[in-house]
Amino acid sequence: MKKSEKIIAAILSMVVGVLLIVLKGKFIGVIAAVVGVSLIVLGLVDAFGGGIPPAVIKIVVGVLIVICGFAIVRAVIYVISAVLLIAGVLLLYDKLKNGLRCIETPQRICEIAMPSVCILIGVLLLFHNAKMMNVILILCGILSFIEGGLILFNAFVED
Repeated sequence: MKKSEKIIAAILSMVVGVLLIVLKGKFIGVIAAVVGVSLIVLGLVDAFGGGIPPAVIKIVVGVLIVICGFAIVRAVIYVISAVLLIAGVLLLYDKLKNGLRCIETPQRICEIAMPSVCILIGVLLLFHNAKMMNVILILCGILSFIEGGLILFNAFVED
């Protein structure tokens, strides 16, 4: 990547990070609207270019995203929550059924911690959807901002 591309990517990453921290849940609506409208425009361009089946699919998906953006996000969060719960329970069951391989107590605690954390995050996502969503968006914003800073630092150091 060129130095100018790295700087642009870093600035965009930092801007997205700040927007995620400041706007939280509203940011999802903005992104859903942008993606939905983009798909509708791409569908219209395809329709004028002669590709009717892809155009119809893009337009329908774009309209669904614009209209049902938050419902889609909530459905995905519920699916992630269910997957985390099931994975955590199965991992914990496997650990307890087959026995813990570690001899020392701190290592045993670490072996049980990962499935327990999966179960905890799954339960929190399932029952405290809005609060957990804000926490997740803030963490993503912080990580995005840090990534932008690292890319910017890397752009000036490498050359």
